[in-house]
Amino acid sequence: MNGRECVATMLSVATDYNVILQNKLKAMQTSEIKFYYADIYTPLLDMIQYGKSKLGFEEVSTGCCGTGYIEASILCNMNSAICDDASKYVFWDAVHPTEKAYYYVFTTIRPVVDTVLNDY
Repeated sequence: MNGRECVATMLSVATDYNVILQNKLKAMQTSEIKFYYADIYTPLLDMIQYGKSKLGFEEVSTGCCGTGYIEASILCNMNSAICDDASKYVFWDAVHPTEKAYYYVFTTIRPVVDTVLNDY
């Protein structure tokens, strides 16, 4: 394995699903019930696609732990090789974002969180 890349058809499915979800949530909303949509897909995709050029990540396609391709959860353990600086990576292991990546996601959804908190 030399790296991973996004599959256009799967990106399309995910994007379409998120649009449908947002429309359904709007349709279900009433004066008594409020739904809030926080998009975590777009910021994660941005990090993968533009992380090197715009966001300061050096590695966007492999994880910091192990080989970065298959290890996740318990497969990333004290016996696994770990990169020197996780903040340079979008992913900690094969699937989970690093602390820096999660922080970026949080900053993008912060307005939704603030709205929820202000509404109550």
